[in-house]
Amino acid sequence: MATGSEAGKPAEVVLEWPKQDKKRMLHAVYRVGDLDRTIKCYTECFGMKLLRKRDVPEEKYTNAFLGFGPEDSNFALELTYNYGVDKYDIGAGFGHFAIAHEDVC
Repeated sequence: MATGSEAGKPAEVVLEWPKQDKKRMLHAVYRVGDLDRTIKCYTECFGMKLLRKRDVPEEKYTNAFLGFGPEDSNFALELTYNYGVDKYDIGAGFGHFAIAHEDVC
């Protein structure tokens, strides 16, 4: 049941706003100690697809982006492997959330 500002509006109007709204979650970043093993887990256990992978040797890291659909319209998970780091303490692997918004402030 709709509450707040949606109450009393036709369903077509309520369901139209996501098509017009450009704000969305883009991705979340987690640092991992074994990139290939982590990619295997997310693709085989959760059915995600490896969308792209890039190695940045001059900065000593590799990124892999995984998701259920294209990044331009779906949330993605960015896994980052920092060369030489094989594990992280619990809570130390989170990087950031990326959010698309027309005007932050």
